Amino acid sequence: MPLARNIPTLRLVPPDRVLFHEHPEEARTARLVERLRSEKRLRNPPIVAPLDATRYVLLDGANRVSAFRDLGYPQVPVQVVDYADPAIQLKGWHHLLVDSGALDLRSTYAAIPGVRCERVEQAALGALLEHRQAYAALVDASGASWGLFPSTAAAVTLHAWVAVLEAVVAAYEGRSKLERIKWADFADLPPAIQRVAHQLCLFPVFTKPELMRLVSEGVMIPTGITRHLVRGRALGLNLDLEFLTRLTTDAEREAHFRAFVDRLEFEGRIRLYEESVFILDE
Repeated sequence: MPLARNIPTLRLVPPDRVLFHEHPEEARTARLVERLRSEKRLRNPPIVAPLDATRYVLLDGANRVSAFRDLGYPQVPVQVVDYADPAIQLKGWHHLLVDSGALDLRSTYAAIPGVRCERVEQAALGALLEHRQAYAALVDASGASWGLFPSTAAAVTLHAWVAVLEAVVAAYEGRSKLERIKWADFADLPPAIQRVAHQLCLFPVFTKPELMRLVSEGVMIPTGITRHLVRGRALGLNLDLEFLTRLTTDAEREAHFRAFVDRLEFEGRIRLYEESVFILDE
């Protein structure tokens, strides 16, 4: 839905009405639980899109919604957007694995059923991923590049692709420090990263229809490989969450939240910035 008067659509929804498209990252969720428990304040609302009359697809904020569930909050403040809006773009993350030299990922990936691990030139990685000719790609600790290709010529189904990605991420999740990156030229990693032992796992990008199909079928993809570009993303809400547990009915909580948002608008504290910005407090 387009912004009305440059005001984002903010709502309270039950956490169980928010359907995830990716698994949350346990370590990040645990840190958020502790922060929310002590601060009782939500800085940036998760972003959702309607799936049907009562349910929403979570586009961004899996760890925040997971933390709300873990803390037992009856509702979660969200920003609602129209997923059909072409201004909302689905992009991808890649995974930088720091201090992962002890992990023999190439051998692990070669053993995944239905996967053929083949050496490729690093210059070919961009086209390989863009055209989805491989499930994923690996740049190992020596700098060698490997494509994870289907072992047969048969067409790869969406569910088969997700299953391989689950195995790819499971090989290092929790065993290495994981940072999400989005550089297009993987030879141009910053010097600070090049100086430490690392490996890279690189992924093709899902389409928006594929993502909605997976959600409707109850299938989640691995953590941290999708990112959405959302025009008019609401940041800096800084909402005191005390009312969610102090007030006893949905109607009371809705009235409190609506009054809070109305006050922000009345005081001119909701502003749309059209230029790109750096956010340093996440």
